[in-house]
Amino acid sequence: MTASSSDAPISEAAMSEATAAAMAAAGLVPGQSPSPLRLPDAAIFARRAARLRALAEGHAMGDWLRFVATLADAQAAVAATPADLPPEEQWAVDLRALAAKLDTLPGGAREVLTALAASDADTLEALAGRWAGDALEDGDLAAAPFLAAAFQTAWTRHAATLDSASVTAHATATATACPVCGGAPVAGVLQVGMESGGLRYLHCGICHTAWHHVRSSCVACGDGKDVSQRFVEGADGTEANGAVRAETCDACHSYLKLLFLDKAPDLDPVADDLATLALDLLLGEEEYRRIGVNPFLAVAG
Repeated sequence: MTASSSDAPISEAAMSEATAAAMAAAGLVPGQSPSPLRLPDAAIFARRAARLRALAEGHAMGDWLRFVATLADAQAAVAATPADLPPEEQWAVDLRALAAKLDTLPGGAREVLTALAASDADTLEALAGRWAGDALEDGDLAAAPFLAAAFQTAWTRHAATLDSASVTAHATATATACPVCGGAPVAGVLQVGMESGGLRYLHCGICHTAWHHVRSSCVACGDGKDVSQRFVEGADGTEANGAVRAETCDACHSYLKLLFLDKAPDLDPVADDLATLALDLLLGEEEYRRIGVNPFLAVAG
């Protein structure tokens, strides 16, 4: 998904003991296999905006996809500016910077963002706590997309400055938290190319770091016997989006989206996940529990 120096194989000299253990557990070979981590690059938001607008054409959720594309345009501009604070504090600064960029939003959304950006520190911290804890109240929902955009901007800018060899990678088969920010995976992506073709990387929905996870086991429970793939069919019986399937596990009754770069080289985990909400609805009806979340699909807790 992202193109950075972290795509190159990692040497034994450059890795920590924990990262070496993680690579061994995942079947990756130092000096031969790609790094267990892939860090984001500065162009991720601009690429997402373009992908969202392409997906919006003729889509039932077209207006929402275009709205998130507008947020991504602003994120691209703000992320290009240097951060003065650590991401745990920078997000509030970025929120106000996003508000200054998003002056063409529809009236209702603009009013919500203006009020949010003018909130005092205690109010913002309380809202952020509810958002991070999946405890949003009904009155928070209109502000949630802007909060998500601010956190993404701050943490992605931070992640893009890191050296992948300095980040401790996971050493377990059921590691579902991002090693950089602790965020949940929004989807898994099957890579293409000589070095990483066929490998699955889980993508964080907040800082956009990706980490390797073996394909043969469930991300949630590690089971490898009861895992299968599901997709949504269109009216003509064909796949509605051949690049996106859901990997379901009947051992723990959970699922995670799986995205195929060979079918859509310009896919974006956050964008393509949003555009395949029908798949989530189908699996929800069958009482499967989603692993991870999309930050732009917040619901009241």
